[in-house]
Amino acid sequence: MVNIIALIPAYDEEVAIGSVILRTLQYVDDVLIVDDGSSDATSQVAKLAGAKVITHPTNLGKGEGLKSGFHYIGDNYDIILTIDGDGQHNPDEIPKLLKPILDGESDLVNGSRYMNGPEENTPAYRRVGQQVLDKATNISAGISITDSQSGFRAFASKITPCFRFKDTGFGIESEMLVDAAENGFRISEVPITVRYDVDGSTKNPVTHGVGVLLTILKDKVIRTVKK
Repeated sequence: MVNIIALIPAYDEEVAIGSVILRTLQYVDDVLIVDDGSSDATSQVAKLAGAKVITHPTNLGKGEGLKSGFHYIGDNYDIILTIDGDGQHNPDEIPKLLKPILDGESDLVNGSRYMNGPEENTPAYRRVGQQVLDKATNISAGISITDSQSGFRAFASKITPCFRFKDTGFGIESEMLVDAAENGFRISEVPITVRYDVDGSTKNPVTHGVGVLLTILKDKVIRTVKK
């Protein structure tokens, strides 16, 4: 029997987190919420919805949230699924991400908004920024991924020791792809859909994108020098 857990980093997501957990639990055995210093009732709602919860006393960033979650999970599950807690991702698509791992075809499955071409609901300025980050990630990792910033992913538990969790913020998405690729693990993609009408992000997308890009480039330089 394959044991599957969903890991959801969350920050002030009391409005959406309950429904995300309940829908996700239809496809996995357990859900772990990492409450990253929320000031609202995220933790309470998550517990009521049936999730395991660990908390950060202050907001440390998505990278730290994933680090805490992966370390907490350890090797107690066969597959770890990550999904955003704001309701953007559709939990009914979880089986698509799990299948390549269950079939023994992949070690990391990336949910992509752009695998089948441009996503019509993505704001144009966001997509241009995404393309730059995708290109930088692909060059750094030596892979060909169409949505490097996706937070909707599935991981075979055997690959989790390769993750450095160096980036504390949203650059963690690219970093994890680089780590998996450098360690020879199989990476694949499946198409997913995204809702943008529930986007609760408070980050300026341009500033955020530039920050992630600089992180990717800096990390590439450091890894090249070490080699």
